[in-house]
Order: sequence, then structure tokens, then C-alpha cells
Amino acid sequence: MESNSVIRPLEVIDLEQVVTIEQEAHEYPWKKSIHLSCIEQEYPSLVLEREGQILAYVIFNYLYDECHLMNITTQSSHQGQGIATQLIQSLYSHAKLAGMKSVLLEVRESNQPAIAFYQRQQFEVIGQRLGYYPATGGREAAIVMRKALLEA
Repeated sequence: MESNSVIRPLEVIDLEQVVTIEQEAHEYPWKKSIHLSCIEQEYPSLVLEREGQILAYVIFNYLYDECHLMNITTQSSHQGQGIATQLIQSLYSHAKLAGMKSVLLEVRESNQPAIAFYQRQQFEVIGQRLGYYPATGGREAAIVMRKALLEA
């Protein structure tokens, strides 16, 4: 990680920057109210910040012994620089400390860059959810992926 970068908990003060990144990066972005709800419910989420600027965030939650990765997004101008890798590695550390045994996620079947990223992170495809996401002209399936968190 660059020396002037910091990974820290996502806070309500970050909401505007996070929503801006979300809207720039996604064709079907989360609404501001969804982001706010995740913060208010104290999901254990993180941001990667450099010189006061949020470059990426990851929103996740715990259920029983499973970490659900709900949203990981890097600012468009900083994609491909390993920022999401740094952030997801931090998620793994937090999840292990919280006693989680695995990380679960859904990803649009058309989002090949994200699927390739998760495969590089050793996520395995474990299923599909038909009609999960809104899409042009209807709905799109989600690929369900899982990664076991091994004891370090």
C-alpha cells in the first residue's frame, strides 16, 4: 500500500464521496439511502483513503460464520492499480478476527472484470441467482461465489 494511503472504517462523513464513486462506477448504482442504511446498521465496512480522498470502499456484513461482501468499488480513475486487492485483503483480516469462516458474494454475470478479480482472489462459483439484478430490458442473473477463510 502506498505510504500515504490508509484503510479505515467507513463512516457517515464519507457518504457523499462514496455515493459519488458508486454513481460514476456503476450502471445501476446503489441509492444514497442504501449506503446510509448500511452505515446506520453498523456494517463493518472500510474505505481506502489517500490524502483525504476516498479511492475505494467495501461494504460487508457478518451472518453467523459468513462474511457477505455486498459492494466493493474503486473510483474509476484509480481502477487497475491494486486498490481493490488491498481493500479485500483487509476485509479478510477483519472477517477472520470476527470468527468468519468464509466470504460470500453475488456478482452480475456480465461483469467479467469483477468475476476475474474474484477468481484471482480464489473465490469459487457455487451457484447462480436468476433475475437477481436490474438490467436493460429486464433482469440479469447473479453468479454466487465463495471463498474459504483459512486459519493463518
